[in-house]
Amino acid sequence: MAVKFMRTGQQGILVRDEETGCKFGIDLFLSDMDGRQVENIVKIEDLGDVSLIFGTHDHIDHIDRDAWVKIAGLFPKTKFVAPKFFEKTLPGELGIDRERIIFVDEGISADEGDVHIEAIPAAHEFLDASDDGLHPYLMYIITYKNTKICHMGDTCLYEGVYQKLREKGSFDVMFPPINGRDAERLRDNCIGNMTYQEAADLVGVLKPGLAVPGHYDMFAFNGEDPKKFVDYVEIKYPEQKVREYKAGEEFSC
Repeated sequence: MAVKFMRTGQQGILVRDEETGCKFGIDLFLSDMDGRQVENIVKIEDLGDVSLIFGTHDHIDHIDRDAWVKIAGLFPKTKFVAPKFFEKTLPGELGIDRERIIFVDEGISADEGDVHIEAIPAAHEFLDASDDGLHPYLMYIITYKNTKICHMGDTCLYEGVYQKLREKGSFDVMFPPINGRDAERLRDNCIGNMTYQEAADLVGVLKPGLAVPGHYDMFAFNGEDPKKFVDYVEIKYPEQKVREYKAGEEFSC
């Protein structure tokens, strides 16, 4: 398969087409920050061949604002993908032309070259929405050529999410967060996600071609052991392909 993936830590994914050279990045966290446990393995200066940068929501480890501003300045052809919830604020706050940011939401899809982009609401602890029904947290369903990617961003389960995902068809690869949630973290404004057990059941039911856990390795206070997720999937759903990949390790589905 020509499409290759590489985890960059947290929920960051870099996608590369060996045949065409097309690249796009999802939730790339590229800024130095105290406490990060995964060093930057991708340099902003080396992203000139990345045509799209996706951010599932406006937290620094998903929409890295400083990095987006630098990328926009260095590479005028690069475009960005963000929740439509932020359409009125993000371009002005970042100083990036509105035409360079593709805004999507549930029912609001987009096409950029060979990349088809759809979205499903995500529940980052809560299933938040604006008065006009836009969502600040999204999962992205990205179809590139014949490869369908489900990047779940940051999310918990919520009523109806299984059906929403089923309606998108079969996924070649899914990237669920597995770091979980608890009162202590929420009290400190560290908003949570699925537990590894919830994520395991989700992929076990939906049966993607490959399940790759994320959001467990960047910060000590908000991590999880990915081996627990992999072991649970392998024991409970032995036919499901699942694997942990270290940051910087390239793979295909």
